Amino acid sequence: GIDIPVVTSKHCVDDKNLYARKYFHFQNMYVTFIYRDFGKMKSAAEKFIESKFEGWTILVAPGAQAFIFGLVSFWIFRQTHDMQWLAQGTASKDLIQKWEETSEWNFFHKRNLLEAEEHFCRNNYDKARLCYNVAISASKEHKFIHD
Repeated sequence: GIDIPVVTSKHCVDDKNLYARKYFHFQNMYVTFIYRDFGKMKSAAEKFIESKFEGWTILVAPGAQAFIFGLVSFWIFRQTHDMQWLAQGTASKDLIQKWEETSEWNFFHKRNLLEAEEHFCRNNYDKARLCYNVAISASKEHKFIHD
């Protein structure tokens, strides 16, 4: 198996720093999502939720965090059927939709991918397929080859 490079709390500059803690849990969630390690990803996602604080100030691009957290949340819902995760994914999709209002070019494909995931989770497979295809086309058209 692959040795997943998960960051440990000793790497945090100051564990009492809310920004560092939030960033720390996001990074662990993101890395374990990329490597498809469901157990570690779910644990990091739960800690990411616990580390949230009021206000929208986020260390790393709020749109990117909302997008990744939405994908993570929908995957956790698919595995657990825990409605909390469907709600988290839907909230992330709604946040991306607000970002899309300011920059359709950057967020249209992301919103469609999260919308596809939401439809899939709700067993609306035809709508999911349509949104997946729109997301793929828009991503190619807008040159977001890594999204």
